[in-house]
Amino acid sequence: MKHIKNIVSKHGRKLEARAEKLGVADSLIMGCINGDDAALTKVGEMGNEGERILTIMPYITDNLNAFIKGTEEYNKGLAEIYKQAGASGIALDKANADLTIANLKYGHERSEIGLKLSSDRTLENQRYRESIDLVKLKAYIDYHMSKVDHLAAAKSQLARPVKAQLDADRTYETEKAKHLLTYGEGSDLDLVPRKSFTTNKLVQAFRTAVSTIFE
Repeated sequence: MKHIKNIVSKHGRKLEARAEKLGVADSLIMGCINGDDAALTKVGEMGNEGERILTIMPYITDNLNAFIKGTEEYNKGLAEIYKQAGASGIALDKANADLTIANLKYGHERSEIGLKLSSDRTLENQRYRESIDLVKLKAYIDYHMSKVDHLAAAKSQLARPVKAQLDADRTYETEKAKHLLTYGEGSDLDLVPRKSFTTNKLVQAFRTAVSTIFE
């Protein structure tokens, strides 16, 4: 365990701070390594939560899109129904109207047309407001999801050298042990290759410069 802590320390406190921001504390990782049940349970639940988000989010997007399109078609249908009902009602009234009440019916029809126009205008304004609100909501959600995806992908790339270094250190320790066991006092550890992904100064400078974008 002391060796693992030394490796973490070698990568610097900025990596630990960045992991803390993501909810992955050094103590949590060490707890899992030490077999702490609570730490292992928490990490397992974090993985489950991530899987749920990956599984459910596409369905949320699909359903919101379907809701927006359905609402649009619903309001269009209502407008057509009301329009056709008004036109058909007026035509029927005209066909069945008696000549003696033609003038009275004419006045009534004009009143009905005015009321229908007012009603249609109200419905259209309401449909328009609701449609705009849904479009804005979808745009906001799409923008937020895009930013989250981009940030996650970028941070994943920044983590690659660290993960590669962990694998390289593990491989080095294994090969070093084999070398010492094989050659004993005649061992020469310079013959055991050791990869450096994070200690290289150029790599460190690049990661430091890029990581500041995601602070």
